[in-house]
Amino acid sequence: MKNISIKIRRRTLQIGTAPVFVILPLLNQHHCNLFYGNFLAFHAAGLPLADPLAVLQVSLMSLHLSSSLLIGAVLALLLAACLGTVFCSWACPFGLLSEWAHGLSRRLLKRGLRIPSGYRGLTVKSILFSLGLAGIIFFFGSPALNRVSMPGWYSRIFQMLAGQAYLSMAIYFMAGILLIEFAARERIWCTYICPQAYLLVLSKIANPFHLKVEWSPKKCICGKDDSPCQRSCSLSLDPRMLKELPDTECNNCGDCVAACGDMGKALEFRFGSGRGLPDSD
Repeated sequence: MKNISIKIRRRTLQIGTAPVFVILPLLNQHHCNLFYGNFLAFHAAGLPLADPLAVLQVSLMSLHLSSSLLIGAVLALLLAACLGTVFCSWACPFGLLSEWAHGLSRRLLKRGLRIPSGYRGLTVKSILFSLGLAGIIFFFGSPALNRVSMPGWYSRIFQMLAGQAYLSMAIYFMAGILLIEFAARERIWCTYICPQAYLLVLSKIANPFHLKVEWSPKKCICGKDDSPCQRSCSLSLDPRMLKELPDTECNNCGDCVAACGDMGKALEFRFGSGRGLPDSD
């Protein structure tokens, strides 16, 4: 994959995915059902895909799991185990909106919050995950964590609009989160709250040979405190320090790899068990 085309390919996929779930309910209304569903459960020409978190919650509630949902969840987890949390950076429509809000805030606002990277994001997601499962078991009659699924609500907004001529209030909640992220100049939801990525992150961690961004110090020609790769990261990570961080934050968007393409090519995508490229003269 050429560095110069990574972001173009990613944006093409993101922008191509977003309108699909706007148009899909209208097609289904006219009995075009080769593709149907939403970001929680989707069927593509007979191939099931499912959000593993939604499947886990449904199975806990009903004590039963259909083979179709199980296959869909396993496929999603296998993708994350091999390629990392690429759904978040290459397909999620809320991720696209969040990136745009973040990019705009960087241009217009001089100051914002500074959120530290590391285990804190995973810790908060773990707490939310645990509370959601507890809610399912003891309090709620529906999957609790689906109520805070941004990709799920994105697709269901248009399903409700097409099927019931009803605009879900979730659209205002989503807009409110984007406004907060804009003011903070940080992608708070994706880093700290989104429960959808939790099982995908665990699946990625379970396979040490998944796709990673790796850095070769001897090829790097940038300054210590300022570099194109660091400025390009919408999650406020320093790609040169990924070896020092837990493997939970980076979503393999590839923006840093593309930014480094004209600056020594010190960053590359590689499959492997360790961070850091071998140094060579």
